[in-house]
Order: sequence, then C-alpha cells, then structure tokens
Amino acid sequence: MANTWQRQNEVSLMHSTPERFETLDSWRGICAMMVVIYHFCFLVNAEQFRNDFTSNAYLFVDFFFVLSGFVVSHAYTRRLQTPRQVGGFVLKRFGRLWPLHGAILFALMIGVMFINVAGSHPDSFEVHANKGNFSLYALILHALMLNSIDLYGNAWNSPAWSIGSEFYTYILFAVVVMVAGRRLLSASLIIAAIAVCVLFFAAPAFMNSTADFGMVRCIAGFFAGVAAQHVHAATRGKPLPFAALFECAAIAVVAVFVIVAGDGPDDVHPASLMAPLVFAGAVLVFAREGGALSRMLKARPLRALGRWSYSIYMVHMPVLLLTGYGLWLYGTASGTSLRQEIIVEGHAKQLYDLGDPIATSLLLGVVLLIVLVVASVTYRHIEDPWRGRFGRLAKRYEAGEGSPHRKHPPRRSAGALVPVRVKSERDQRR
Repeated sequence: MANTWQRQNEVSLMHSTPERFETLDSWRGICAMMVVIYHFCFLVNAEQFRNDFTSNAYLFVDFFFVLSGFVVSHAYTRRLQTPRQVGGFVLKRFGRLWPLHGAILFALMIGVMFINVAGSHPDSFEVHANKGNFSLYALILHALMLNSIDLYGNAWNSPAWSIGSEFYTYILFAVVVMVAGRRLLSASLIIAAIAVCVLFFAAPAFMNSTADFGMVRCIAGFFAGVAAQHVHAATRGKPLPFAALFECAAIAVVAVFVIVAGDGPDDVHPASLMAPLVFAGAVLVFAREGGALSRMLKARPLRALGRWSYSIYMVHMPVLLLTGYGLWLYGTASGTSLRQEIIVEGHAKQLYDLGDPIATSLLLGVVLLIVLVVASVTYRHIEDPWRGRFGRLAKRYEAGEGSPHRKHPPRRSAGALVPVRVKSERDQRR
C-alpha cells in the first residue's frame, strides 16, 4: 500500500504545479495567536479565558510541526538528490529560522541585563551561570539551537525550544530522503511511530514535552506531515466531496481532541499523543481548499496572520515577560502585591491577579495588539529579508556543484589571456 501511494505521489509531482496552501498559512497564524493566549493565561489570572480548550492550546505547536513536514516535503522531496542540494536546503532552513531567533535572543539578553543592572527586579529575572530562567549556559544552548534535547530546562525565549528541534529535524529529513529514496512514505510512517512510542514510554509530559523530549515530539509531528503530503499528492486533482462538511468536521475533531487531551499542561493524558494523526487529518482536508471555510480563511487579515505567524510565535514571550515585569513594577510602586497563588486545574500557580475581569480583558487585547505590531515589524525587517539572503546564498552554493560537462574558464595571467601555440605535426617532427 505504501509503495502504491509513493508511485502515485511521484506521478502527481511530475505533472503538477506548485501549490500555495494559503488556507493552511491562515490556520498557522490562528494557531500562533492561540499559543499567545495560552501563555497569557498562565501569566495573568484570566479566569474568563481559561477553559479546557485554552488550557491545552500548547498542542497547537504540534500543528506547526505537522504543517512544516507537509510543506517541506511538498517543496523539497524531489530536490534533495545530491549533497550540494542538501547543503543548500540546510542553508535555506537555517536562514528561515535562526536570524529571527538570534535577533530576539540578543534583544532579550540586552533587556534582561539592563533590568539586572537597573536595580530591583523579580527573582526570576536573575542572571546566573548555570541555573534559572536566564543562565549564561542556557544562552549558549539557545544560540546553538540545542534547547530541546534535555540539556537544560526552559529558559530565555522558552517557546524557541521548538525552533531548535525543527532545525535538526530538517537535517534528519534530508538524510532520510537521501537514504530512503522512493520508500520515503514508509520511512516517514515508521519514524513517526517510533517517536510517538518514545514519548509514550519515556516522556513524563507526553505531548507537552518541550526542553526535554521536544526533539522527539517535533519528529513525530513533522514526519506525520511528510506522510500526509504523500497522501495529498496521490489524491490531488480528485475533488473532495462535501468539502464544507469535511472542513467543519475537521475543526470539530481538532476541538474535541484538544479538550480531552489533558487537564492543562500539568496533567497531560496519553491521548495527547494522537496530535500528529489528528492534525495531519486536518491539514489534508484544508490543503484541498474546497469548502466555504477555506474561502473565508483566504481573507487578507488572516493571510497576514499566516505571513507573520513565525514572528508572532517568536516575539510573544518577550512581550509577555515585559508585561509581567511591568505588573511587578506597578505592584512594587503601589505597595500592593499583584502576584498571587492561584489554583489552576488543581495545581498552584503564581499569577498576576488584576482583580477585575474587564481590566484583564483589556490587558490581553493590548498584549495581542503589541505582539501583532512587533511581529509585523520583525517580519518585514528581519525574517523576510534574511530568508531571502540565505535563499540566494543557497542558490549560489548549489550552482557550484561540479559537473563533468561544466565549462571551465581559460586560465589567465596578470589579468590577460595567455596565448598558447598548438604544434603541428611538422613542428613535432622537427
């Protein structure tokens, strides 16, 4: 069966034009905003927004992984045939992730250092050599994107654990493509299944694994996305009957799954391990873009969310850290402690409590607005330009691949052509 899907996929790729997947881009932006709301609810006591759905919204990171595997497989499976092409691919993926990651990490480092030098601050902002949220050791690991293999806990821009895991998963994907060849679908299914088994038997938080088993979590989702892309390619061109009904059903399945996957981040159920399968199904449905919901998701504001989704994901935690610092300064200046112990899903949390649902709602609105504004700026001035620079660098690198038919330029001496006299047979007899 896997070989049949693979052959159909190859035929489809040979006779198809590239797809944009605008609907899936919009979903990526929406999911990024859900992650922002999720983290806000564990900084500020926002009871009106906290429910079984938002408390498990960390699972939308797995949607990112599945979608990444789907899109990367669609774009690169047939373009990773030589070591030069693999090198170009790695350069492109590095340029997609690291420039924004590095810029935010540097800005966060400067900000935290300034807060430490300025005077009083929360204990959580203390800078240490090898402990706490802002250690120098963790800074090095984040710079190297080695922040999801259990070398250190969550630190600095904590959501960036997924960036490190995704970059090294890209490299694994390139190796698998080179080794597996036409058996990529079978290899992807096996790798995803092994990763899920590792999470089940070894990861204490199952699908909420981050700095410890985050790499394994990413591999599970990414290769599920690769497998989904094979199914999509094999069925491309065939109309999806009752597309609108399938789209509504996909949303309902995702919503129910997120609700039943656990009781918040501290009580994750084994059912959460179904995330790669559930999100792969949703990606397959919306990749067809055949229903009314897909047409709605192509609206300009949602497409903008999709473009900014990576920036939204990367900048939101620094914005929340500054929000928490601002609330701490206000409480210190007013002589009132806003930070209170709140029981969330049966677990004690230290949250900022404004004491007024309206004020909390306004604060969330302000945070979301700031995140969107900052994300639009970082996308325009960091993410997009540097992605283009690395893309051009990758093209030059791939173009340098040796070929027996490649014409070599004539040798030059002192900037001019050196004339060479070709001897005739008469000259040689002399």
